[in-house]
Order: sequence, then structure tokens, then C-alpha cells
Amino acid sequence: MKKTFVILSVLIGVLAWNPSNGYPEANRIPAQFRGKVIRSRVRYFPYKLLALTFDDGPDPRNTPIVLNALKKYNAHATFFVIGSEAIHHPELLRMIVAGGNEIGSHSYTHPAHPSPAQAIQELDKTAAVIRKATGETPVCYRPPYGIIHNSLTQLALRRGYAVFLWTISSADTRPVSVMTLANNVIHTPNPGDIILMHDGPGHIRTTQAVPIILSQLTRMGFKFVTLPQLLQAWSAWERSHPRDMSRSMDRSHSYRLR
Repeated sequence: MKKTFVILSVLIGVLAWNPSNGYPEANRIPAQFRGKVIRSRVRYFPYKLLALTFDDGPDPRNTPIVLNALKKYNAHATFFVIGSEAIHHPELLRMIVAGGNEIGSHSYTHPAHPSPAQAIQELDKTAAVIRKATGETPVCYRPPYGIIHNSLTQLALRRGYAVFLWTISSADTRPVSVMTLANNVIHTPNPGDIILMHDGPGHIRTTQAVPIILSQLTRMGFKFVTLPQLLQAWSAWERSHPRDMSRSMDRSHSYRLR
């Protein structure tokens, strides 16, 4: 009973948290996830929380449509922005945060294999754009193309970013129909999954699929949270169920798909 109370108390706090309320940056990511690669959901995690993530924005056409859909369903998401796009649309960054969503870094120019010197510029310039627009420093990072063995991701890890891959892909970079895109998400989720989508230029089909996904999965009892909120819930589960968590976590510095 005591463990259940602890979990529920933490989850209530997690779901009530809004990044625009000035939540201390150091506390957005639990300590055990900082400087780690997160590439899977936690095994045995029972709560129906999902993390929608959107890469390659912000885009003046697509991002507001996604934000409106999230607001309609009282859902939140994480937006991994490209700095060279974000610098032209600071108002969209402020809209993202005002809606209770999280902004993460997706680099400045989306390079695959930058030099160490370029990597510093990619992280620093993007963080500066986000900070200038919102007053917040990003604590989440998603590597372009999902590449983790390059100088950019390794720098992000050394700087303490939580580096996120994904557990479900909507396949919205492929020429598939809106319903196929939506069904790729609707028919596959497990509690704690991280869903890859895009709100950058050319992803109008994603904006059409998002309301379908939110409607269907909300009816199924899922709650959509930001990645820091999801990690807070994982951390609470870890404290109350250390034996289950130890079977889920790889002994290295990353969380692996099971």
C-alpha cells in the first residue's frame, strides 16, 4: 500500500508539471538518466503513459496544427528542434512551452558526422536559440538519424543531456497514407513507449494523423506526457520496484530495448 501511494503521489506531480511554470532545469531529468542513452521503455512499467516526440521543426505550417491537437486532447509532447529552423520562429518555441510541452535539441544543422569542433557549435548554437526564445536550457537531445556513435552525441552525453532514441516509429518519413501512419502507432503501444514523429517541413500527413492517434489512444486510457515527465514516472517506479527495474536496465550507460 505504501509503495502504491508513493507511485501515485509522484505520478500526480508528474502529470501536473508544466515546463512553463519555471520548474528547475536540474530536476526535469532524474539523475540516473542524465548523460545516458535512452533507447527503450522500462520493462514491467504498468502505467499507460506515452511520450510523443516530434523532430525537425519548428515549422510555421505544421507545428501549430500539432500543438492545437495536443491542446484539444490535454496531451503533451516533446519537440526536438533544429536550431537553424528554430532561430527563425522563436514564437513557435514559446507556443510549444506555453502548451506545457518540452523542447529538446536536435542539433543546429542535422549533421550525420560532424567534427568535434562542429559538434560544439551544433549543441551550443541550438541551446542558445532555445534559451533566448524561452528562457530554458534544453536537457533532452535526439541525435540526427539516430546516430549515437559520433562526436555530437558523445558531447551531448558528456554534458549531461538525456539522449533519446525511440521505441515506436510512425514511419512518417515514408510515403504511406495518413491512416497507415496513424495505425503504426495506435496498434503497437505499450506503457512507457517513446514515439517518433516529425513536424518539420513536408510532414502535413503527420499533422493529419496526430488527432487520430490522440483520439484513439486517449479512449484506450493512455496519457501523453513529455519525456522528462516520463522519466520522472520511471524513476518513481524504480524506487518502488528496484527488483523489476534491475531486470530491465542494461548494466552499461544506456537503457536497452527488451
